[in-house]
Amino acid sequence: MALLQHRGHLVLALIILMISAFRACAAELPNPFPPRDISVSTLENGLRLVVKADHTLPVVALAVTVRSGSAAETQAQGQAHLLEHLVFQGTKRYPAPLQAQQALEQAGGISDAVTSRDAIRFQAAIASDQAELLVRVLYDVVMAPLLTDERFEQERPVVLAEIQREDDNPIVAAIAGAYRISYRAHPYRFSPSGSIQDLLRMTAGDVRAFHQRWFGSKNISLVFVGDITPARAKEIVAGNFGLVKPVPLSERPPAETTLFETPMRHHAPTTLPGTCQAMAFPAPASADFTRMVATDVLLTLLVDGPDALLSTWYAGRGLSPTRFGGEFVSTRAPGRLILWADTPVEQAAPMRDATLTLLRRIYVGDVDDEALELARKRLVMSFVLENETYSQQAATLAFYESLGGAHLASRYVPALEALTFAQVCDAAPTDLLGWVTVGKRPEGGL
Repeated sequence: MALLQHRGHLVLALIILMISAFRACAAELPNPFPPRDISVSTLENGLRLVVKADHTLPVVALAVTVRSGSAAETQAQGQAHLLEHLVFQGTKRYPAPLQAQQALEQAGGISDAVTSRDAIRFQAAIASDQAELLVRVLYDVVMAPLLTDERFEQERPVVLAEIQREDDNPIVAAIAGAYRISYRAHPYRFSPSGSIQDLLRMTAGDVRAFHQRWFGSKNISLVFVGDITPARAKEIVAGNFGLVKPVPLSERPPAETTLFETPMRHHAPTTLPGTCQAMAFPAPASADFTRMVATDVLLTLLVDGPDALLSTWYAGRGLSPTRFGGEFVSTRAPGRLILWADTPVEQAAPMRDATLTLLRRIYVGDVDDEALELARKRLVMSFVLENETYSQQAATLAFYESLGGAHLASRYVPALEALTFAQVCDAAPTDLLGWVTVGKRPEGGL
């Protein structure tokens, strides 16, 4: 799905409370991104400008997405993530650390940034009468960061600590491991956060080179949502983002077409009790939009709500995970559906077999059609609720810009509503690419 990562069968508490209303109202929920409300244009320098005007509130959100994330890294992994941190540590106009962020906060604004495999997004929201300040600050953050050696050395320990916290979390570590072993060579196999080893070897020059290579006008999209018109947006970006020069873009890494003949496996020992197991299955690229949306429904069916299919399936086979969940984040190239579970060590192999058996049964249509319909309606509700604010909508439109275009956001709800039973079943993967266990090693091996 656009921005959702399912982290267990209790993550949608609000939706679960509203479950009795789904059948009556899901079809009546409005599409947060009606095509008529979204203007997309291209500036003379090749930069894309997306505007969703909504004058309900005197607020405007701006998301600047650079359509190259961690998958664009060719040397040390983690350049994009560290760059995301460094841009707020001093710019040409705002040279002091966090000064740019404070300029927005003093005007009542908020800011954020995130790195994914396909993009880096910088975002802020502010009162609409401060739109020029919003653009001026984000332009400086994105296009004129200082990226000095001194700031690099100051910020590197912060990012190292982030990565260490992820490595110390068995669920996060198992998911990252499942990505890593399920690709032969594609850079999606690496975590967007980077690795401790690469970060220790990295230099400020590496980060500067990444910025110079990818931060050109033809690789940037500006997404405005809120109290602003397309004409006004174009006017206030003309003297800054409109002057950004294009840079020659390297070719994207090719999608992997050859899967492993047998599933890959890996065990990471830890002193923590129990075992977390993450299983990686093939998932579609964003270009296969209908199948991508069907995979979202499939994941919702499997792991969301008190009636999650994996919950009853595991229980019926005497399996008792402490927690379970899944992740599917839409990507430009073919991605991964990850299913994970905290499980007693002796149940790791039976749980893996049970999960694969269930997916194969779904693939041939052996699943309750009412359960699939409820999952679809639950996902419609989730998408609408998670795009209520201008900032959320800007993030979603920017996310889809990195995958192929903001128009994909407009297509999401209609695609959900048009999905057939057969399309959801057909999205169920029947090949296990690999699995990772973090914790105690099962007796008899993996």
